Amino acid sequence: MTDSDSILASYQALMQNHASQFDPAVTALKELVEERIQELRRSERTLVEAQTAELKRINDVLANDARCLLPTPEFRTFVKEYKKLPGKSYGQQPNMTISENPATWLLTTLEFPISVSDYQTLEDPDAYDDERTHILYSYSIALRMGDVEHVIYVPCRRTYNLNDHRDFSLKEQIDFYIADDVEDLLSEIKYPEAESNQLAKELSVLIAYAKNLLALKPRITSFEYTSIMPS
Repeated sequence: MTDSDSILASYQALMQNHASQFDPAVTALKELVEERIQELRRSERTLVEAQTAELKRINDVLANDARCLLPTPEFRTFVKEYKKLPGKSYGQQPNMTISENPATWLLTTLEFPISVSDYQTLEDPDAYDDERTHILYSYSIALRMGDVEHVIYVPCRRTYNLNDHRDFSLKEQIDFYIADDVEDLLSEIKYPEAESNQLAKELSVLIAYAKNLLALKPRITSFEYTSIMPS
């Protein structure tokens, strides 16, 4: 019968041999990776700070007067794509439409600025829709016209359970939820009723596009690795 002490000694020798061969190399590799990550983060910091500064400038411009977006090619493209969206126009007159050229919009004739600011994402875990409770994901955005300001709340998704959710289309968000609050604001500032539907439509599209800009965040590189140190 083989002596148990001899078996244990052989095993311990193998373990020690393994450790002496691989542990120093793995430790050196781990240190090298961590050092390289820190170098990348230091190099990246300047670009992230520049992105942050540029996004602040964009936010400030939109808070001053979001109509600066009207002549931009990106907004014109957004308008064209919006006009192609299927579905009925919630909360708007059936024949209400907008031009694909924002330079011709009624919105350009207003004598006061259109301020869009304070974008926030929201989550309500106890929402109810007359049928079931759900998690409601939405966003809010502040709209100021002259001396009057409204906070607009726009739902994006209802989640009932892991496999059951309902998304609100962009058209629903613009034509119903955003437009409804915009119309309230126009009524509050006593804007002429004959033009309020047209202006509400234009403003709702502008707000939806401005939201995309306000939601931008700096791009930061993400890198993860799993240590292979022995356990």
